Formats: sequence, C-alpha cells, structure tokens
Amino acid sequence: MKLSTRKITSIGLLGALTVALGFMPVGGFIPVPTPAGSATTMHIPTILAGVLEGPVAGAIVGAIFGGFSFWRAQTNPNPVAKLMFSNPLIAFLPRVLIGVVSHYVYKLARGTSGRALLMFVTAAALGHTGYWSFAGKPSAWRWLFALLLGGIGVAVIVLVNRKSTNQGPALAAVSGSIANTVGVMGLSVLFKYVPAEAAVAVGITHGIPEALVAMVLTDLIYRGTRSFR
Repeated sequence: MKLSTRKITSIGLLGALTVALGFMPVGGFIPVPTPAGSATTMHIPTILAGVLEGPVAGAIVGAIFGGFSFWRAQTNPNPVAKLMFSNPLIAFLPRVLIGVVSHYVYKLARGTSGRALLMFVTAAALGHTGYWSFAGKPSAWRWLFALLLGGIGVAVIVLVNRKSTNQGPALAAVSGSIANTVGVMGLSVLFKYVPAEAAVAVGITHGIPEALVAMVLTDLIYRGTRSFR
C-alpha cells in the first residue's frame, strides 16, 4: 500500500478535524436521551476522506474516529454508551466502514440514475422521520406530515442539484452514515447491550437526521473543493 503526499496530508487534516469535533462542547457528539447517548457529526470527515481520497484514506480516518470513540467511552457517564464503545469491535469496525462504503457508493452513483436514487433516499428518510415524529397521532396526520417532508426533500434536491450530474457525494454521505448507525446499533444488539426496539428507536430519532445533515454538508464541501483538485 502506497499513499501519496497529498493523501497523507488529507488523512492528517481530516483526522485532526475528527478529533477537534470530538472535543467541541456541541459538535462531534451531541447529547441526546437515547441508549447511544449522543448523535454524532464526527463521521463527516471520514465520509469526505472516502469520497475525496479513496477507501484506504477513508478507513484510516474512520479508525481515528473509532479510536476517539473508544477513548471517550472510558469516561462516558452514560452506562450503556460506555459499555457499547468499550467494545473495540463496536468502536472501530462501523467507523472504518464509513469511509469504505462512502467511497464505493460515490463511484457508483452517477448521472440521472444517481439523481433519482438521491431523491428517493431523501424522500424516504424525511418521510420516515416525519411519520414517527407524530407517533400517537391519527394515522392520516402522520402520513400527511411524512408526505409533506418527503416532498420538501425532493424539491430541495431538484433545486440544489438541477445543474449537477454527480450525485455521488450526497449519496455517499447518506450511505456512510447509515453504515455507521446500522453497524453500531446492530453490533450492540448482537452483544445484547441494547434491545432491538431501542436500536430501531435510535436509528429513527437521530440516525436518519445524522445522515441528512451529512448529505448536505458533504455535498457542499465537495463542490467547494472541486476547484482545488
């Protein structure tokens, strides 16, 4: 394995950004009252590494993210989160997969088919979030809000990406985020740290919003860096 000077520099910068986000009071980890204990934006540098510099760089930055998660778990006041991320498999494997999955989805998502897939994923994610946000309300109202949010998501994609033929960065961000959430919560269920119902709740309450935030930020950053590449 041979890494160019540019890739090594990018890995260093994105790895440092990952750690910096982790130390911010509200940044890398945002406290939420769920079994995971926090929602994260620390996966975004890992996604960018996979998209901009390839799967090896993405995996390395993801490992840095995993190392920080493992270290932070030792002093985490949330007992469930401490138990989860003290397990090296949970702390590292999903984080490494973020960069790898992001890279290959980025390579595959091209042209009009990529745009259609991006609109579908966005509409489904927002609609799902909207439906469960009104849990306990009449079904008709839940579906109405789900369709409204989904429609807004499609409209935003059409407006923002109307001149773009590359939906790779946005889809890579969604895929990398989902890989992280599914990996962490799936392994936590496998090791019996959390029940399956709680894992699903985490995915709904902040796994999907994490993916949407990552999608927007990754696409914007990618567009901003194209002139330097």
